Amino acid sequence: MTSLVKLLPTMHWRAGWIFACALALGGCGGGGGGSSPGATLPDLSGVWAGAWQGDDPSNPSLGLVSGTWEVVINQGTSSASGPGTLLGDIDCMDGQMQTNPLTQGAVTGVLNRPGCPATVNWTLTALDVASGSAAGSWSNTVTNGAGTLSGMRIARLGGPRIEFIHPSGARPGAIVTLGGQSLSGLAGANALLFNGTPAASLLSSDATRIVARVPVGATSGELQLTTSSGVALSPRAFSTDVTAPPAVIGNAFSQGLVAPAALAVSPDGRKFYVGDRVNGTVSVVRSSTRTLLNSVASGGLPRSMVASPNGKRLYVAVTGVGVLVLDAASAVQLEAPITVAINDQGRDNPQGLAISPDGRLLLVSSGTASGSVSVLRLSDRSLLASLPPVAAFEAPLGVAFSADGQLAFVAVAKLNNSAGRLQVFDPLTGNPLSSAAVGILPTGVAASPDGALVFITNQSDDTVSVYDTTTGIVAAPPVAVGTAPTGIALSPDGAQVYVANRDSASLSRFAASSGAVATTLPLGAGAAPIAVVIHPQGSTALVGDTGTGPRVLEIGGTRTLTVARAGSGIGSVRSTNLAGIDCGTLCQAQLPIGTSVSLDAVADTHSTFSGWSGDAGCGSSAAPGITVTLAASLGCVATFTSNTPPPTPQNVPASGCFIATAAFGSPMAAEVVVLRRFRDERLMQSEAGRNFVGWYYRYSPAIANFIRERDSLRAAVRWALWPLVWLVNPSPAAAS
Repeated sequence: MTSLVKLLPTMHWRAGWIFACALALGGCGGGGGGSSPGATLPDLSGVWAGAWQGDDPSNPSLGLVSGTWEVVINQGTSSASGPGTLLGDIDCMDGQMQTNPLTQGAVTGVLNRPGCPATVNWTLTALDVASGSAAGSWSNTVTNGAGTLSGMRIARLGGPRIEFIHPSGARPGAIVTLGGQSLSGLAGANALLFNGTPAASLLSSDATRIVARVPVGATSGELQLTTSSGVALSPRAFSTDVTAPPAVIGNAFSQGLVAPAALAVSPDGRKFYVGDRVNGTVSVVRSSTRTLLNSVASGGLPRSMVASPNGKRLYVAVTGVGVLVLDAASAVQLEAPITVAINDQGRDNPQGLAISPDGRLLLVSSGTASGSVSVLRLSDRSLLASLPPVAAFEAPLGVAFSADGQLAFVAVAKLNNSAGRLQVFDPLTGNPLSSAAVGILPTGVAASPDGALVFITNQSDDTVSVYDTTTGIVAAPPVAVGTAPTGIALSPDGAQVYVANRDSASLSRFAASSGAVATTLPLGAGAAPIAVVIHPQGSTALVGDTGTGPRVLEIGGTRTLTVARAGSGIGSVRSTNLAGIDCGTLCQAQLPIGTSVSLDAVADTHSTFSGWSGDAGCGSSAAPGITVTLAASLGCVATFTSNTPPPTPQNVPASGCFIATAAFGSPMAAEVVVLRRFRDERLMQSEAGRNFVGWYYRYSPAIANFIRERDSLRAAVRWALWPLVWLVNPSPAAAS
């Protein structure tokens, strides 16, 4: 700043006047006279994201609750506010954060969430502004829930912001999509880093979306994006340690189910969703404990469902109703259904709905003879395009997007029991691009993570067709699986394909690259599996069984490890002997029963590790490194204690600190009083004004000290300020 001050006497008078006015608008003192100190918030402005954890006494069956959070903070000198989102074990996701009035105590605030009567109170217990990291505590005034939170600043206001990554985990070579804001103006070849490894090339990009391949050598961690307007980190870590579920039958969920024919899973894997095509319900289930969180009536018969890439919405195709738009945390209907003709006339269609990787478009299959596929633009619910109606003896069933979102696929079934086809079309226009013959009654469609292959279940000839997107050729012969293959899914590592065989009560698993069937897993007498989905990390598959014992069956035989952080300090926890926990934001992992996991707790430079607690299997060690064995699901808590005082509002010096005071010689000078009133009555009434005053408080003391010791410079600043004083109040002498 000293270099700027030296320029003042030599500036053109208009430029000097504007510059001096800008530096002097704060007057002196905190609000009234020059003797009372004021206070400003620490610099919290920007986008922050992290993890939260705690307990909820109103629902003790949940045990340890946890999730992730994100908030956009707009800050003035005395307050900060902005929209916030909670994900995980939560009822209401969206809310508004507001700091409490400043005191000499801790920095505190509230999160108000429409639809939930409880106000969540929070307090910062540790803050490192330089590194952009924070920790704190929270409490819920209605449920008496309480816990801790921690996070980091991932973006600055006005710069780029990453809002989500889809999928949330994948191996090198797979295609991923980043959704966000201000993503254009990429800065060089290393603009996008996967935990430090640059993406070799970007497939496409614009201001709100970037499509890229996961680079060779990438490891799990945050993504970093650099543009001409700044740097941004991903709100949650991206995992390259994805896998494929082993062919082992695990737990089951059956509460309230009659015919669970539609399934979806949240992008973070913490919830799964069930559509029952007989009783008409849509259920939200907590994955780790298989606890029913809510069940709502759909108004019809749910046939297909899909979760949005950002984890906030659930879309459900309902016969005779259209597409429901539901809150992904509670299944509460958010708006009127999107009107689309849906009637599969009794045919299975668990994959008649698909969402684009960027979350912009929705494919909806009508399922009817002579029907079509609608492409909906979700931002305004409009019909963007429609695939031309198929022939009178054909019906469109399963749909899917390519990994990059540029192509759409639909399984077109011929109802005269002859070979169907895979129709490829442009989702932006609805224009058909190519068509390839497949088996009889094609039903489910799934595209590989690398964009190379598409798999189609042929329900009436017990095969799966494999379509090569580069050549447009269907491989021969098709893959022989069980009887009446229906739902289909690929593991997130792209290695294995899972097929629900309705009439042979089994699940087939085969290699995506070769078609070699590795396993046909019997699901039990009377089973009738329809739908199959896979956890985003590949730890488990979920199968919708509509048979004599209706249930959602877990394939993989896993237990869940949840890590939480408590205390006043800042720290992280990682699993050191295997991948899965990087908490951070990867604080929950599904792992095979009996797995031993070594955890290491690392405090930051201003905190210390204070010990472990939680479930009995976590022990109570004071050492930062422990090993736990997952005979059952566990919740382990690492406590960190801050070594520094909690963050408090920053005092503003009482007098002799600001430029106007230095120029006019006294905080009670009439000109200073006018400027101070202008600050309080005009600037502090707008967010832009408050932001400027905050900036002024931070930088003006050094400039004021420089001016105070130089009479000629003080005179120049007074000369520059008088026009502004006159504009604000033509009679400054009367202002006292």
